[in-house]
Amino acid sequence: MFDSMRAVMREPLLHFLAAGVGLFLLFNYAAGPEDVGDDKIVVSSGQIEHLTTLFVKTWQRAPTDVELHGLIDSFILEEVLYREAVAIGLDQDDTIIRRRLKQKMEFLVDDFSAANPSDVDLQKFLDSDPERFRAEARISFEHVYLADPLAGEIDAMLATLQSGEPLDSGIASLSGLLPQRFDDASETAIAGQFGGSFKDALFTLDIKKWTGPVESPFGTHLVKIEQIVESRVPMLDEIRDEVQREWLVDRRDVAQQAVFDSLRDKYTITIEDYVAPAL
Repeated sequence: MFDSMRAVMREPLLHFLAAGVGLFLLFNYAAGPEDVGDDKIVVSSGQIEHLTTLFVKTWQRAPTDVELHGLIDSFILEEVLYREAVAIGLDQDDTIIRRRLKQKMEFLVDDFSAANPSDVDLQKFLDSDPERFRAEARISFEHVYLADPLAGEIDAMLATLQSGEPLDSGIASLSGLLPQRFDDASETAIAGQFGGSFKDALFTLDIKKWTGPVESPFGTHLVKIEQIVESRVPMLDEIRDEVQREWLVDRRDVAQQAVFDSLRDKYTITIEDYVAPAL
């Protein structure tokens, strides 16, 4: 019985729900009637400690008494100006303020959804969507291309390459604007350099021998494949950081959506009809 309870307590969904309930209660409390005594400003010891910490991080030393009084005075002035600005409505209909407050609310939700997943959590996450983490196939090869080959030149060049004899530099270019060799290049890199058709053709060629021709936007290529590493889904130990990063992103998204949905339910939302003006 206790084992089953512990298993339930470790479920990420339960953590999401708990975070959502906590945030819902927090937001409802914060959105209640205004506190009595809005004309009073209290500079707590915690706030003074925060001001001091920021000063130390900036200047690498503790503030003097005069500097500390200056920090406190600046904090009080900021609080006074903030309250007066809110009192006369300067915070209303300000896009920058609205976006900043939205961002701070999202950060608050992120804090509630933060967690350290176990290896079991990460393995389950990897197994649930392995294609998300699939590593691309990679290839190593060398090539030459003929800028404008005449009839019979391609076969003659291929025979020369296969025999190991020197190439006629007047017919074929060993490098030109492209590297002659590509070592451990990804599918994406090859497609970006030569185009998707060239990339697809490469992975069908024989290994360790000159073959071709293969066409690309640059011209006609003769290619020797040295090695192909097939696409695969890595083991967790190989990509732990990536899986954990994606796990946290998914967890944050689920938690955010749950909280935002609960907050939206507090409001009656009306969307008026709108007809876009003709252009």
